[in-house]
Amino acid sequence: MQNKELFNFSIKLLLKDKSSYVFSFLIFTFIVFILSSVLFISSSLKFDLMQAAKAQNQITIYNQKAGIITQIDESILDDLLQIAGVSNVYGKIDGYYKKYFHIVGNDDINENEMIIGEGLRNILNRYHYKDFFNFYVEDKKYKINIKNTLNKNSNIITSNIAMLNTQIAQDILGINEDEYSYLQIEIPNDSEIDYIELIVKEKYPNLIVKTTNDRIIEIDNLFYYKGGIFMIIYIVALISFFVLLYKQISAINSVEKKQIAILRSVGFSINNIISIKFIQNFIVSVGSYIFAVCLAYIYVFILNAPILKNIFLGLTMSDIVFTPIVPTNILAIIFIFTVLPFLLAIIIPSWKTATTDINEAMK
Repeated sequence: MQNKELFNFSIKLLLKDKSSYVFSFLIFTFIVFILSSVLFISSSLKFDLMQAAKAQNQITIYNQKAGIITQIDESILDDLLQIAGVSNVYGKIDGYYKKYFHIVGNDDINENEMIIGEGLRNILNRYHYKDFFNFYVEDKKYKINIKNTLNKNSNIITSNIAMLNTQIAQDILGINEDEYSYLQIEIPNDSEIDYIELIVKEKYPNLIVKTTNDRIIEIDNLFYYKGGIFMIIYIVALISFFVLLYKQISAINSVEKKQIAILRSVGFSINNIISIKFIQNFIVSVGSYIFAVCLAYIYVFILNAPILKNIFLGLTMSDIVFTPIVPTNILAIIFIFTVLPFLLAIIIPSWKTATTDINEAMK
C-alpha cells in the first residue's frame, strides 16, 4: 500500500473511531497545558529579574546589624571613591511603605509628586486614590500627587513601585539624611570587579558586598526553590500521564485485536498496521501538544495566568503583566518526554498484537 493511501486510510479510521481518542486528547492536552503554563510563568519572571540584575551597577553594598539589613552611612562614600578602578559611588533610597508601596528615591522628581507602577495604580484605584495618596509617618502627613503611571506592560520589578523625591522618600521610610538603603559602585573595567569586591570586603568586613554575578546566582537559587512547586505540579501531571499511558496500553482489547486481525487478513502487513497506529496517535498527541502550548501561551501572556500567578507571586502582585518568553529548548524536552512515550505505548502493544496468530486474535 502506498504511503498516501495508507495515510488517507489512517485518517478515515481515526475519524471513524474518534470517540475513543477524545479521552486521550483531553488528558494529553491538560498535562502539557499545566507544564507549559508553569514553564512560561517561571521563564518570564526569571527573565525580568535577570534583566533588572544586569541593569544595576556592578557592585552593590548593604549594611547589616545582627544579621538584618539596615541603613548604610554616607561617610564611607569618599573612602570607596579612593579605591583604584572605582569611577563613582551612588547612594540609593529603597524600601517599603505598608506592603503595597515599593518606594524608590529619585532626585529628578518634585517633592509633591510621584510616578507609580501599573499594579500600584490599580490598587489605589480600588480605594479611590486616583490623583494623590496620603503617606502617614508618625503624626505627619505627606500628600503626594500621582504625576504619571509607568507603562501597563511593566514587569514584576516596576509593578508596585512608587518613585518619589529622594528627600521625601527618606522621610517616609524613616531614613536619615546622611544614610542610604544601599550603595552601588560603578566600575568601568569589568575585569576589576572581583578585585574591588575583595578590597571592599577586607576594608569593611561587616558589610554585605554583592556583584552582578552574585545577584544572578541568587535568582537562580530562587527559581530552584520555585522549581519545587513546579515539581509538585509536574508529579501530578505525570501521574495523570501514566494513567493515560495505561489506558492506551490496555486499549488493545479484544475489539482492537479483532480489528488488527481483520486488517491482517485482508492483506495489510505488520508494518502497515504499525504505521496506521503510529499515524493516528501521532496526530492525536502532536495535535494536543500544539493545542496545549498555544492554550498555555494565551492563558499566561494574554489572560495573565489567573490562579497560577498567585502561586508564584501571591495576591499582592496580582496586577503584573508577564513578559512573553518562550523557552523552546524546554518545550522540546516536554515534547520528548510526553509525545514519544505516548507513541511507544501504542506501537509496542500494536506490534505484539499484529505478530500474533490471526486465528488467536479473532477469538
